[in-house]
Amino acid sequence: MTTAAAPRIHAAIARALAPRKPLTVSQWADAERVLSSKGSAEPGRWRTHRNPPLGEPMDCLSARSTVRDVVLMFPIQSGKTEVAVNALGYTMDHNPGPVMVCLPGKVGRDKWVAQKLNPMLDETPAAQRALTSVASRDSANTRTFKDFLGGQLYLEHAGSPSRLKSTSVRTLIVDELDEFAANLVGGDDPVEMLNGRTSAFPGTYKRMYISTPTLKGVSRIGAMWEASDQRRYHVPCPHCGHEQ
Repeated sequence: MTTAAAPRIHAAIARALAPRKPLTVSQWADAERVLSSKGSAEPGRWRTHRNPPLGEPMDCLSARSTVRDVVLMFPIQSGKTEVAVNALGYTMDHNPGPVMVCLPGKVGRDKWVAQKLNPMLDETPAAQRALTSVASRDSANTRTFKDFLGGQLYLEHAGSPSRLKSTSVRTLIVDELDEFAANLVGGDDPVEMLNGRTSAFPGTYKRMYISTPTLKGVSRIGAMWEASDQRRYHVPCPHCGHEQ
């Protein structure tokens, strides 16, 4: 064991042995997540109660949740991507394992990294501490790959099906699904290909598909939501209490 490697090895062992509280994703986000002024109108501590519809979808990605597949059909600018970012931070810090975030194209992926991932890592100490390296020239910390204690993060786009096929993950997060091409290069269906990335974790995988819907009958996220239990967020009438 070299002197330089010893602290990282000790940290990994301590992290693996340390007891963990049964936190949900929303509890972790309320305790650890810090919003950056680069991407939030309200920088500072994350507060789930400021956007209550995000609570249950986040918690479905919790370690003890029995939910395996989550479909979010949300309107634009509703915080849907923050669900993904919080679930990712939670996975890195509290429930480590291999995880992939996939977007439709390279430009969208790079924008997601710059506007969502990097600010989260910069402002949220718990997620940053999970990284095995923060050096920009280290192969463990690149634009498309992050090594963290107990897991690895792959950042992919649908324009590279060969890379998608070569990766197995326990947690899959897909953003802006309706912007994916109908078929990838070679005729592969993107949803079937992405679902296959979790086949090595049949009892523990988590998959989250997120998108604003496009045309009814064409929208992928719409079709997936129709096949789900179709949950909607309800609020009580301030006068009679009827949920609507």
